[in-house]
Amino acid sequence: MKRVFVLTVAAVGLIVPAAANAGTFQGVVIAKNAKRHAIVTASANGTVRTVRAPKAFRKIGLGALVAIRAGKLPDGTFAASNTKLIRHAKHAHVRAAVVKRAGQKLYLSAGNSVFTLGLRGGAAAELRPGDRVDASARIGKTQLFCDDVKPVGHDDQLELEGIYLSTDEGVLALAVHGRGLVKVTVRDGFELPDLNPGDEVALVATVEPDGTFTLVSLDDEDATDDSGPSGDDGVDMGDSWFTVTGVLGSISSTSVSVDVERHPDPVRCSVPAETSLAGFAVGQFVEMSCKFVDGHFVLVKLRSKTAELPGDGGGSVDLKGFMTDLNPTAVTIDTLSCGLTPGEDLRGFAVGDFVEIQCEYSKTLGRYLLTRLASESATVEHGDEGLKQWFDLDGVLTTLASTFVAVQVAHHGAPVQCSLPAGMDLRGFAVGDAVEFACVNTGSGFYVKSISSDSSSWPEEDMPTFTVDGVLKSMRTDGVGVQVVGHSALVNCAMPAGTNLSGFALGDMVEMQCNFHDGRFNLASLSSDSAQLTLE
Repeated sequence: MKRVFVLTVAAVGLIVPAAANAGTFQGVVIAKNAKRHAIVTASANGTVRTVRAPKAFRKIGLGALVAIRAGKLPDGTFAASNTKLIRHAKHAHVRAAVVKRAGQKLYLSAGNSVFTLGLRGGAAAELRPGDRVDASARIGKTQLFCDDVKPVGHDDQLELEGIYLSTDEGVLALAVHGRGLVKVTVRDGFELPDLNPGDEVALVATVEPDGTFTLVSLDDEDATDDSGPSGDDGVDMGDSWFTVTGVLGSISSTSVSVDVERHPDPVRCSVPAETSLAGFAVGQFVEMSCKFVDGHFVLVKLRSKTAELPGDGGGSVDLKGFMTDLNPTAVTIDTLSCGLTPGEDLRGFAVGDFVEIQCEYSKTLGRYLLTRLASESATVEHGDEGLKQWFDLDGVLTTLASTFVAVQVAHHGAPVQCSLPAGMDLRGFAVGDAVEFACVNTGSGFYVKSISSDSSSWPEEDMPTFTVDGVLKSMRTDGVGVQVVGHSALVNCAMPAGTNLSGFALGDMVEMQCNFHDGRFNLASLSSDSAQLTLE
């Protein structure tokens, strides 16, 4: 039996630790993190904040000045309930700590995020890991460029966040802000949690006198994230409400709590005095909605989602729950196991995902067969037009071949592979990039529909583009080539005959942007310390 409770609320108390300290602030977006669905903002005084804003993430770009209402989370980041675009800014002010200087990039840590500033020439050469700086930067299309940076002190510890790559002989490797590699020594006796390549991790490290890092503490964010229908953190935030799905952990006349998969603490809301929750019991699988009223979250809806399977072993079943097992022949949700039919490919799913499943009973086989499976990021379903399959995932690019790509995704035992359609040119990407990619299967296997990183994008509809920085190695009458870290070959772009490159020389450190049209990548802009060329 399913029970549903709905009420109109008045203002009462709040018991939601993860949404405490709500407030409003403004800032310029200086970086974005697809794994966290977060934007990184810098206020006028240089204060940097990491804001988890899944609903606004795709709509807000670099350089946007935004007003945000958010609650501060236990890890120091913020959960946005409302994000408003004010205008687009040209400059930003940041106060941060140096992680490292690599090539023409300065990696900085502040507000529980790592981000970069582009450098010119020998700028910031004297800075060392741990140095606190005050910097001003102008905002480009894909990154920030440092105008001025001043050391103001030194920190003996840094907060780092990024994508876990590996641990080898006591050294943990982390990819920060796309492709920046940071290595952290794990001291003897420190017990690391079970980490999977591609996991988003946040850690605190000691800065040693020689500039190396030693691990102090580590949090695997993907190990505690919920993968239910409400988003990565288990909570779906609107302007003044949230919805969470999980197991009813406690219930009383004044409060109710729900335990959420991969979430460290129960989510609690207060219960209005006139409300009766008779019929609900601890252990039920529920969906809970709460409303933000006068600075507090109050219960407005509680619904039991516990399913009862047909007693005669026939008909169909439709339920929601966490995937407990997945193998080549069947998928299991709680105690329900449904067999797979030819053509069904569940590579976009992983054990622990919150899913909705529909199955039909086959009298011939004497078991249930899958007809539809859907999560926040993947769907497999049989419809009037046949079998449809797609997924949209993010992780670390592990293989980049001429015919396929493979991405290591959190909670997946092996890299997720998709073939490349004819004409898709991913020269702007490199192994080790943090990417978001969408794949579809129309009957001949999964192929990439779109893919993007911090510096490269091949969208489904818009014009593909990429920006790289490296050493200018080739200047021809019809194009240029740049040697880029992580790329096995020169990154080449075509250009019109007669283009004047007299301000450039082989060996220059350059930034190159290229756009794809007319069947090839064409040079859009090229810049060095002493020259600038803009074609598109």
